[in-house]
Amino acid sequence: MRALATVWESHNGGAALDLLVALLVGFLIGLERERADSMRQPHLYAGVRTFSLLALAGAVPALMLEHWGVVPLIVSFLATAALAVIAYWRGSAAGAPGSTTATAAPVTFLLGALAGSGQPLLAASAGIAVTTLLTAKTQLERFSRALSAQELNSVLELGVITCIVLPLLPNRGYGPWGAWNPFEIWLVVILVSAFSFLGFIASRLLGERRGLLVAGLGGALVSSTAVTVAMAQRSRAEPALERSAAIAATLASAVMAVRVTVLAGAAGAGILPRLLPAVAAMAGVSLLAAWVIARQHDGESAALAPAAATNPFSLWAALSFALLFAAVLVLVPATRAWLGAAGSFVAATLAALVDVDAITIAISRGGPTLGGWRDPAAAVSAGVAVNTLVKTAMVALIGRGRFRSAVVTSLVLAALACLAVAALVYLWPLTPA
Repeated sequence: MRALATVWESHNGGAALDLLVALLVGFLIGLERERADSMRQPHLYAGVRTFSLLALAGAVPALMLEHWGVVPLIVSFLATAALAVIAYWRGSAAGAPGSTTATAAPVTFLLGALAGSGQPLLAASAGIAVTTLLTAKTQLERFSRALSAQELNSVLELGVITCIVLPLLPNRGYGPWGAWNPFEIWLVVILVSAFSFLGFIASRLLGERRGLLVAGLGGALVSSTAVTVAMAQRSRAEPALERSAAIAATLASAVMAVRVTVLAGAAGAGILPRLLPAVAAMAGVSLLAAWVIARQHDGESAALAPAAATNPFSLWAALSFALLFAAVLVLVPATRAWLGAAGSFVAATLAALVDVDAITIAISRGGPTLGGWRDPAAAVSAGVAVNTLVKTAMVALIGRGRFRSAVVTSLVLAALACLAVAALVYLWPLTPA
C-alpha cells in the first residue's frame, strides 16, 4: 500500500507541475497580449485570463491521453481554433483583425498540451521564446525594413551551409596528421560566420542609437580590425572626432578579447583557466584606456555615428575562412613536430598576422600538450598580442593626431598586459599538468 501511495503521489505531483507550467505559459503570453491590446480599439478577444485558460485547455486533455485517448485533445484544439477564427473574422469586420493574437491562441493551446504531455521544461522554454518574439515587434519591424535583399540572401546562404551542406560532409580526418576533418572544419566556419552575423544584426538593431558603444562594441563583434581601421580613417577625415573615434577603437580591442574567449571555450573549454587571465588583462587595460580617453573628452561624442557595419557573411567569405582554417590546422601540428613546444608559438604568431580567430580555434581544439593547457593558452595569448600589435601598426599608418597617439598607446599597453599576464600564468602552476 505504501508503494502504491508513493507512485500515486509522484504521478499527481508531476501532473500538478505540468498544469502549473501550462498555466504560467498561458499567463505570460496573455500578459504580453493584454499589454499590446491596451491601446487598441476595439479590444481583441483574448487577454491574460483567456490565454491562461487556453493553455489549460491543452494541458488537461493531454494529461488524460492514457485514459481518454486523443479524441478530447483534438476536440479541444478544434474548439480553440474555431474561437480564434471567429474572433479574427469579427475583428476584421470591426477594422481590427489582430492576426497575431488569433495565431497565438492555438500556439498557446499546443504549448499547454506539450506541458501536459510531460514536457514542462520544453513548454516553458518555448513559451518564453514566443513571448519574446511577440514583445520584440518594434525591433523586428525596424530590422526587417533596414535589411536589404542581399543581406536577406546571406541569411538564406547561412542556413544552406548549416542545414544542407554540413550534414553531407564526411566526419573523419584526411591529409597530414589527419588534420582535415571536413565536418569539423565546416562546423567551425558556421560558428564563426554565425557569431559575426549576430554581431552584424546587433549593430543593425542598435544602429539608430548614435554613440561609441555601438561603434566600438557592436562593430567589433563583426571585426575589431575593421572597426580600428574605420576609426583611423575617420580620425583623418574628421579631425574633430579624433577622441571619440579613439574610444571606439579601444573598446573594439576589449570586445576582441571577449570574442577570443568565447571561441576558445567553444573549441576546448579546458584552455580557459589558463587563457582567461591574459585576455581579461587585455580587456581590462582596453576598458581603462577607453575610460581615460572619455574623461578627457570634450563633448564631440554626441556627433559620432556608429561605424557602418556591413554584412560580414557571404559564401566567398565562408570558403576563404575554411581555407585559412584548414591551413592553420596543418600549420599547428607541423610546427609542433618540427619545433616541439615552441611550434605552437610560431604558428600562433604567423597566423595572427592575418586572423586571430582561426588560430584560437585550431589551438584550442588541438587539446593539451605534454605540459597540459599551459603551452596552448600561452600560444593563443601570444597570437592575440601579435594581432593587437598588427592593428597598432595600422593605426600608426592611417590615423592622425590625438587619435593615433591615444590608440597606439592603449593597444600597446593592452598587448603588453596580455603578454605579461600570460607569462605569469605560464610560469605559475595554476592547475596540475
